[in-house]
Amino acid sequence: MTRRTSAGRPAPKARTIPFEHQPELRALMMFPTLPPGHMTFPVPDDAFYPHLRRGEFAVVDLADHQPAEGELFLISFTDPRVESGLAFDLCLMRSRPSYYRPDRGWLSLSLPREEGYEPAPMWSACFWIPPEDPAEYAAVLRSGHIGTSEGPFTTEHAAEKLVGRVVGVWVPGAEQRGKPSGINGSAKVSKRPAKGF
Repeated sequence: MTRRTSAGRPAPKARTIPFEHQPELRALMMFPTLPPGHMTFPVPDDAFYPHLRRGEFAVVDLADHQPAEGELFLISFTDPRVESGLAFDLCLMRSRPSYYRPDRGWLSLSLPREEGYEPAPMWSACFWIPPEDPAEYAAVLRSGHIGTSEGPFTTEHAAEKLVGRVVGVWVPGAEQRGKPSGINGSAKVSKRPAKGF
């Protein structure tokens, strides 16, 4: 079937635009300064590449604690090895449908449903980005390069553990890019006394 214009003529062929990979494009905003109500957290590795890269700082919104499927968060959990008793890490929140009963916990979906269990999302905090494609996921399992996760959590329990949602990236020195380099007398003079000597 040939597409026709309103005048009855054949419609022109649609132009195809060649795909060009642009790794510098990311889903997270780059912040030159830290907004109020936010904090930074150092990115220790490339587990969440390309969104977060080693050496950058994740910008965390401290007011947003509600888990959301596929979103990055900063999570806190108890760790007796740390002096404060709390450890923090970046995670990707995943959920799947399940059944929960407060006095008994989660019901395995392979068991027959008992009375008193209610449908509820079962949340997991993944410390890596698992592949969406089942074949890719199986290949990762076979290779032994699988990440870890923590959970399961109810929505309320996950919200208690989440410090905040990752909303952007702060790169040290990014606010200086594009400013004068200090050559030809444009450098600022520090009024602090020199240390040492």
